[in-house]
Amino acid sequence: MRSKCLVVAVCLAAAMSANAQAKKSGGSAESAIRAADQAWLKACNTHDAAKVAAFMAPDGAMFPPNAPAATSPAAVQKVFEGFFGMKDLKLTWAPTAVMAASSGDLGFSSGTYDLTFSDNGKPAHDKGKYVTVWKKQGDGSWRVVRDIFNSDLPAAH
Repeated sequence: MRSKCLVVAVCLAAAMSANAQAKKSGGSAESAIRAADQAWLKACNTHDAAKVAAFMAPDGAMFPPNAPAATSPAAVQKVFEGFFGMKDLKLTWAPTAVMAASSGDLGFSSGTYDLTFSDNGKPAHDKGKYVTVWKKQGDGSWRVVRDIFNSDLPAAH
């Protein structure tokens, strides 16, 4: 019994030390991923496709609905160039879950998005969900290695 208490105490002390170290180093991986997710949204709202593509890791890929995968930052930039060509585009998203691997260098954000634009002069709306996988880079930044999103609305026929 005494050895079990000692093991529990050592485990608690290690966990508290790791938590203190994460706070000392500027916060947890989860908070860094959440910040990167929101910085990416802010970049999207500039409608600057190159700035948005800069959030992709060199080996990153995006899986847009009804289109081929974009498997390089240049291909992702082309996706966003087309996206930003939509008239009256407004995009918001909000992460509802953010998690990081225990290694601290890989994690994900997932949540919901809301999109409005004009389609042939008529207001259009889409809403859906996304999952973005983030990887910590050598310079400490978090970049997108995989991104997928799709609509909650029924397919138009």
